[in-house]
Amino acid sequence: MKLMCKCGNIEDLKTDVRIEKYEFRNCGDGTTALVCKKCNEVIFIEIKNG
Repeated sequence: MKLMCKCGNIEDLKTDVRIEKYEFRNCGDGTTALVCKKCNEVIFIEIKNG
């Protein structure tokens, strides 16, 4: 699986490799934000419990 930003920043998701091109931020309301380090584009991911 890959994370792809509209600016062309691509990060290959592997369990044994650390994500370097995106920053994860916890919004505190069950939402996680992924911030592209190249263009600062924000992608919101909603985490569902159960």
